[in-house]
Amino acid sequence: MNIKQRETVILANDYKAVVKWYVEILGFKLIKTFEDEYHYYNIKNESGIEIGIASAGEMGVELGDRKRNPVILQIEVEDVQLFFEYLKKNNVTTQFGPSFDKSGEFWYGAFFDLEGNPIWVVDKNCP
Repeated sequence: MNIKQRETVILANDYKAVVKWYVEILGFKLIKTFEDEYHYYNIKNESGIEIGIASAGEMGVELGDRKRNPVILQIEVEDVQLFFEYLKKNNVTTQFGPSFDKSGEFWYGAFFDLEGNPIWVVDKNCP
């Protein structure tokens, strides 16, 4: 059996606003739109990360407390501290960080997307 990775899918209450947030704040580009039987949008960034964003209601999902979500998107940036300054300038809510892990010698932190989904961020030194 050959299993291949596909995009991570985020279900959203206001899917159009969430797509716009990922495009404007995190620099993703809209690459595919499906609006026939359901609403589904594929976005992709320059490093190749792909995310699908769909309407939670159309998928029959009632969204709860996103901070308790067992699946978390994790990204890597060159400079976590600089990235957090950028997030602050753009009024993005942070969860924690930027923090430095002394034993692993890497920077890390977490922030929330427009609907409160947690996103972890690390630098290239994270194991």
